[in-house]
Amino acid sequence: MAMSKISVSLPTQLVEDLDYLAGRTGVSRSALIGELLSEAASEVRKILELVPPNPSPSEMLRMRGQSEEAIRSRLESIKGMTDDLFSPK
Repeated sequence: MAMSKISVSLPTQLVEDLDYLAGRTGVSRSALIGELLSEAASEVRKILELVPPNPSPSEMLRMRGQSEEAIRSRLESIKGMTDDLFSPK
């Protein structure tokens, strides 16, 4: 997979959390951020690609249901990660 370098500014506490997670999981900060964002960004993009540039109130209401489904799915995915991290091996 081709990679691009970017520069971002993040709150200090978030960087500290990322450093902790990266250290505990044995991956680089870059790999951790890529993993955490890849699925979430993909899901949000799928939703936004369905929304017209200037949506009507009824179109926004319809999209609310689809976005709720994507959010619930992502939360279940995150729950699965915590189950994997903290399950006895």
